[in-house]
Amino acid sequence: MEELLKLFRDEVSTASYAFFTWKTFNNVASGDEDVYRAINETALTWNIVTHSLQSTFFITLGRVFDVDGDSFSVHALLRECINKIDEFNKESLKARKIREANGQVPDWLETYIEEAYEPTEKDFLRLRGETSKIQRKYEGVYRPIRNKVIAHKDRDTLENVKELFGKTNINHIEEFIVFLHQIENIVFQLLHNGRLTNIGDHNFDDEGYVANDVKKLLVEIKGLTRHSRRARAKRAPLS
Repeated sequence: MEELLKLFRDEVSTASYAFFTWKTFNNVASGDEDVYRAINETALTWNIVTHSLQSTFFITLGRVFDVDGDSFSVHALLRECINKIDEFNKESLKARKIREANGQVPDWLETYIEEAYEPTEKDFLRLRGETSKIQRKYEGVYRPIRNKVIAHKDRDTLENVKELFGKTNINHIEEFIVFLHQIENIVFQLLHNGRLTNIGDHNFDDEGYVANDVKKLLVEIKGLTRHSRRARAKRAPLS
């Protein structure tokens, strides 16, 4: 389960970072004239970057919500939690804590294990039910974009691309990301800490983390662009 959970975390992070990087680029460029001008001076590169971010987001989100039984997805993760439910019991939790303590048995361990929550199949079925609600939102708008525009160029869809993207909603996208982070953290807490948590209990700040990084990059680009303009102005012949 630990490897599956890590794989799921990586998928969620990839989708989240791609989306929030794209969002920050657009937000900063629309609010900073110097950044907007700098990006326009290298428009080809930035078009490729934003297209790559968009493609990464939709392809990864498609993997996460894939209902194919042979694919790894949020559905596969929760199925495996049920199939391997013994890995969530108190005995397995105790073994993990001892391993984390380099083979030593901490003084607090017995009390900790006694108070730990041992999940049942019902807990994971509840999460699967919540996932199905989110899945329906994904299927209605985002799956067609992923399958017929991003991953493949469906000839019957080419004339309706703008219409498809017009149905997207940033609030829905952020809801997907937040939900997937909740699933990741709920399973992590059950597996590693024997704690039962619920959808909405966990906070994350991928947007803030990504925004800080992207803004630093754009500030550097803005500075380099200004320097380049000044250098060109100095070299310009006098009329």
